[in-house]
Amino acid sequence: MATRSKSESAQQVDEERLAHALVSRGLVSRDEMHQVHMAEEPAGGPEALLDRLVEAGYLTSSQAQRALQELPLLLEQQIPGYQLVQKLGQGVMGIVYKARQLSMNRLVAIKVLQPKLVANPDYLERFTHEAHIAARLSHNNIVQAIDVGSAGSLNYFVMEYVEGTTIKQQLVAGKTYSEREALEIIIQIAQALAHAHRRGLIHRDIKPANIILTPDGIAKLADLGLARQTAGDALAEAEKGMVYGTPFYISPEQIYGQQDLDARVDIYALGATLYHMVTGRPPFPYKDVQSVFKAHIKEELTPPDHINTRLSSGLGEVVEFMMAKDRQQRYPSADDLIIDLECLLNEKPPKLARKGGTSTALEGLSEGDAEEERDDHGGRRAQSPLLFVWLGVLGGLLTVSLIVNVILLLRR
Repeated sequence: MATRSKSESAQQVDEERLAHALVSRGLVSRDEMHQVHMAEEPAGGPEALLDRLVEAGYLTSSQAQRALQELPLLLEQQIPGYQLVQKLGQGVMGIVYKARQLSMNRLVAIKVLQPKLVANPDYLERFTHEAHIAARLSHNNIVQAIDVGSAGSLNYFVMEYVEGTTIKQQLVAGKTYSEREALEIIIQIAQALAHAHRRGLIHRDIKPANIILTPDGIAKLADLGLARQTAGDALAEAEKGMVYGTPFYISPEQIYGQQDLDARVDIYALGATLYHMVTGRPPFPYKDVQSVFKAHIKEELTPPDHINTRLSSGLGEVVEFMMAKDRQQRYPSADDLIIDLECLLNEKPPKLARKGGTSTALEGLSEGDAEEERDDHGGRRAQSPLLFVWLGVLGGLLTVSLIVNVILLLRR
C-alpha cells in the first residue's frame, strides 16, 4: 500500500489517527488500544496496527478488512476543521501534532489528551484548564491559544505552531550561551511573565524545555499546564502540600508545597534557567531528585560567573538575586527584573540586585543626582563629611555678613 512508502513519521501519524478512530467508533476499548498501540515497536503504519489488533484478538479479520477499506475516511475525520500532518512530541498528558487549520490554511499545533486519561475527570479538567488559562494571555512571547474542544473520544487543544527549537534541545546538543545571547532570550521571557503576572497568573514550570526559540530569535513561552491564579483559585487549595514543578528549576516554596505562591516562583525558575544556559549545567546538578530539592532549600549557590569566568560579575549578581532562597530577597516582580536585565544588555551594572531593592527606590532620581545612601538594614547612613564642611563655610559667611551689617548700622 501507499503507506509503506511513507516516512516513519507519517506512518506514525496515520497509526495515531487510526487508533483514535477505532476507539471513538467503539471497535476497541481504550485499554485494548493502549496495550497494542503503546508497545515499543517501530511505526509500521495503519496496516501494521490492524494486524497487531487482530493478533491480540481485539479485532476480527473482517473488522480489520472493513477498517482498511474505510482508511481514507477514518484518517481524515479526526478533528473537524483540522488535518494532522506530523507528530511533534508526546508527554504524560498528551500528544502534540503539527496540523493544518483548513479554514485559515495555516499550520497550528494540536495537543490531544492521552486516550487512557479521558475517563479521569481530574486530567480532563487540567487539560481544559490549560487551554482556558492560555486564552487569557495575548503576548508575542507566549504561545497563543486558538481553540479547545472534543470530537468523539478526542479532547484537543489547538495553539499557535512555532517553528524552532527549545532551549533544552540546544543545551542537550552541547550549546552554552554567551551572556548577551542568553540575556536577549531571558528578557523576552521576563516580558511574557510580566504580562501573565499582571493578570494574576503564574506559570510554575519555567524551564529550558518550555522556551521555544524561532529562527528569527523570538523566544516563546510554552506549556501552561501547571499555570494557575495567584489568589482565589480553588486549585491552590486542592494542591496544598503537593509539589509541582521541574526539580532542576523549582523554587523552595514549591518544594515545601506552599499554597500562597506568587510571581517570585517564576523569577526563581527563570534564574535557574538562565544559570543553565550560561554555564551548561543546572544550578544543582545532582542525579537524584531529593538531593536536588535539598540543595534548592539549603545549599549555597555557586555564582555562575565563578563557573564560566567569561561572564560578568553583574550577571552573577542578577542570577543570585533571582534565586534567593528566601523569596523576600528576590526581585518582587518581573518588571523589576527587566530593569536589571536591560542594564546588563547595555553593559552597565545592575541597579536593583546591587541595592537589594525595587524600582521604587529609583523614583525621583535624575541622572547625576546624589542618591541617599542606606545601610544594610535599610537605615540612613551618615551624610558625607564634605556636606558638613560646606555647611560650616556657609554658616561662617552668614555670621561675617551679620557682623559687618551691625557695624555699619552703629556708625550711622
